[in-house]
Amino acid sequence: MKAVRRYIWIGAAAFGLAFLALGIFFIVKGLDARDQIKAALIEEKVTTGADAEKFGVPAGMLVTDAKTAQAQADVIKMHSIAIKGEVLKSGVPATLYYAGMTADLFVSPEARTNARNTYLNGLNLRNSLSLAVMGFGVADLAIGSGVMILLLGVFTVAVGVPALYWAGQAESEVVRQVSRQLIKAPAASR
Repeated sequence: MKAVRRYIWIGAAAFGLAFLALGIFFIVKGLDARDQIKAALIEEKVTTGADAEKFGVPAGMLVTDAKTAQAQADVIKMHSIAIKGEVLKSGVPATLYYAGMTADLFVSPEARTNARNTYLNGLNLRNSLSLAVMGFGVADLAIGSGVMILLLGVFTVAVGVPALYWAGQAESEVVRQVSRQLIKAPAASR
């Protein structure tokens, strides 16, 4: 038990170094994931639509991050659910989701099919952009976790290891002094 208390700082150093390595790993993986998502978006050459300004992003901007991806997904949704009045029997523009696009609302089966196809194409694009937004969020979470783990490792190595080392040294010194006093005490009492 004495050896464990005396050398516990070595275990703390190992844990601290493991935290440092794990923190760096998380940060590198998060940055790599972010770069991969950005490269995939750039490869597709998606740009924000004219209505992106309603969602806080300039029109015509290349989609390369979570903000622009979310804004373009919102633009696509806005256009996918907006049904023009000339294809509806009522003649009044409406907002319809897929389940609400029943045959009795449209002037012809072709108009309904076109509206549903537009909606489904928009849904596919929105899902892809939403996955990019979620991917950026997960990458940021990995980076943030990595920073916290890295800081924990730094704290363990910089503060915990020296504290445990010096505590072990202090304990050894106290034991030596007490041992000397105990050895001197019986000799003095004779």
